[in-house]
Amino acid sequence: MKDRDNDQSMLHDTLYKKAITEIGTLKTKLPDEAFASLAREVIKRLSDHPTVSSSSIAFPSDATIEELARALIQPEADAGDALVAGIRAEGASVETVYLAYLAEAARTLGTWWERDEISFSDVTVAAGHIYAVMRSLKSGLVHTGPVHTQREGFFTGVPGENHLLGVSMAADLFRKQGWNIALKRGLDHDEIVHYAAQSRPILIGLSAGGEHTIAPLAKLVIALRMSVPDAAIMVSGAVLHTSYSDVVVLGADIIPAGMDDALAQAQTVWEQSQKRSQCG
Repeated sequence: MKDRDNDQSMLHDTLYKKAITEIGTLKTKLPDEAFASLAREVIKRLSDHPTVSSSSIAFPSDATIEELARALIQPEADAGDALVAGIRAEGASVETVYLAYLAEAARTLGTWWERDEISFSDVTVAAGHIYAVMRSLKSGLVHTGPVHTQREGFFTGVPGENHLLGVSMAADLFRKQGWNIALKRGLDHDEIVHYAAQSRPILIGLSAGGEHTIAPLAKLVIALRMSVPDAAIMVSGAVLHTSYSDVVVLGADIIPAGMDDALAQAQTVWEQSQKRSQCG
């Protein structure tokens, strides 16, 4: 194995285990219905993804998809990941794993659930494993968004959050530092995800209030991770004072200590995005 391949394998393993830990911690912290909502979000985002017709995407057989779906509902965290690792070893690209294998497995799981062939507990297990696999593959995802010639960001509040003075001030400060920030108010969950997926910003800034915002924030972060995987997510607001450890579990890319720190970390995100664009 080449050194680079070994490094990628180690990075994948580290990211997968980190994501599994995050999902497991969220399950213990959130009410059952809130966690179930996260699972539905994972299955929905993948199942609703438009079917791709491309010579670069090699679609698997129904039997292979069923095998993957069965592996994903196993309680052992590594069952589905091991199968995906085998698929990657056979030469499947990250895009093929995303758009063919995982998307089709999600549709299959949804169908089984509708037919009462599996329980919703099975679906939540599978959703956690799918999300962890997707997080772990992010490092190998080919940049598919626009090649940004300037620093593009999208700032908004968690759905239902009315106190947006802080995020408005942050948007102004970022603009003064040369960022092109789209500030959107009053959007619901699906509208935020849709706007982010359409605009494909480098940075998504989410403002959240106190502890009551953790469930909708978690659902939003997961949806954005799946819909705009190459964007960095920054979380700010009063939630950092009331529920900092819960925000950490969400795996946000930037949890700023203050405005100077937010600007510095965002600059690093911009520089990394330029490197990805050049490599792509």
